[in-house]
Amino acid sequence: MLKGLKVKNFKSLENFEVEFEKFNVLVGRNNSGKSNVIDCLKFLSEGFRDPIEKIFIRRGGYKEVVFGGNEENDVEIGVEFELNFEKEKFLFEYHVKISGKRDVREIIEEKVEITDGKYKMVEIPNLGWFGKIVYGNIPSIVRQSIPIYSYDPDKPRNNKELLIGKLLRKETVGMALLSAFQNIYTYKIIPQNIKTEYSSVFVDKYLLLDEGCENLALFLLKLSQQDKKRFERTKELLSGVVDDIEDISPTVEGKHVYLKVKDKNFDKYFYPESISDGTISLLSYITIIETIKENTIVCFEEPENYIHMRLLEFLVDLMKNSGSQVILATHSPYFIDRCEPDELIIIEKENGKTTARKIDPERIKREIGEYGGTLGEIYYSDEFKKEKGE
Repeated sequence: MLKGLKVKNFKSLENFEVEFEKFNVLVGRNNSGKSNVIDCLKFLSEGFRDPIEKIFIRRGGYKEVVFGGNEENDVEIGVEFELNFEKEKFLFEYHVKISGKRDVREIIEEKVEITDGKYKMVEIPNLGWFGKIVYGNIPSIVRQSIPIYSYDPDKPRNNKELLIGKLLRKETVGMALLSAFQNIYTYKIIPQNIKTEYSSVFVDKYLLLDEGCENLALFLLKLSQQDKKRFERTKELLSGVVDDIEDISPTVEGKHVYLKVKDKNFDKYFYPESISDGTISLLSYITIIETIKENTIVCFEEPENYIHMRLLEFLVDLMKNSGSQVILATHSPYFIDRCEPDELIIIEKENGKTTARKIDPERIKREIGEYGGTLGEIYYSDEFKKEKGE
């Protein structure tokens, strides 16, 4: 699980810090920086898949990424993961510093520290991983590991010491971090892009959903062929909340795949152009949550879009009950109504700089008890303003 994020000079995150729980709701006005938080996580994930130049080109170059466009500043990102290794929990603190001076992108610092929650056990500097791990190929760890525990061959080792030995000997650190970063998924659903025909019928065994779910029809075709039980579960969840939906059918016609839906009121299947944006959007979220593997980090941008407010409770429950850690951005009071105060992270911007803070859940609960209203209404009325001295 992702425990925390510290950032310097990434877009509006000039000096930013936030802690995460299992379910996290970023709330704030438009242009407050919510999307930048999610893009920062996406940026890190891409760094463990793609070359560094490609990562920056996607965002318009270093000048478009660094805070204020000042290429003299370095971008720094630190994350803390809680990862399990042979049933023991360890904290992996990863840090990378990137320079873009003179239009040259280079890693000037990259390290990882491993602790057991209290004591630092291993530190590995000079990793040389970010932007160089392509297609799962992990460069060798530079052998500058610093084991905090010393090993006496004549002295019996306790379980924790043996685990540390395995971490170093098998270079499990690399695999653990690679898995953690490559299991960060970001989605922004635009139904109109999903409704178009998908010009491929090749079903890859390892096919994943696109960031915008444009390949939803092909992915559901794969699911219907390779995991019938999960496919039926997805259909069942959708028809359970959208009354008129009787069936969904990813259909191959020639060289294209279409997502067809059967309405209970008609004896026919309709092409996607006749399906509502809300139904397509809801099906996308159900498919993501039902098929993504456990212990992943899933990020959503404004999941309330296109979905009727009465279905938001179903969507929130679906996300909370998943086996994944969820981080989402919203400014909808109706979505916030379905959340708990301690699940909210207030995102604000002042002088171009984004900050994050939590609210006092007990104070908010007292206000709701004393004055009535809902969590969303309180957000809409005063935006959870800070108390004096806070």
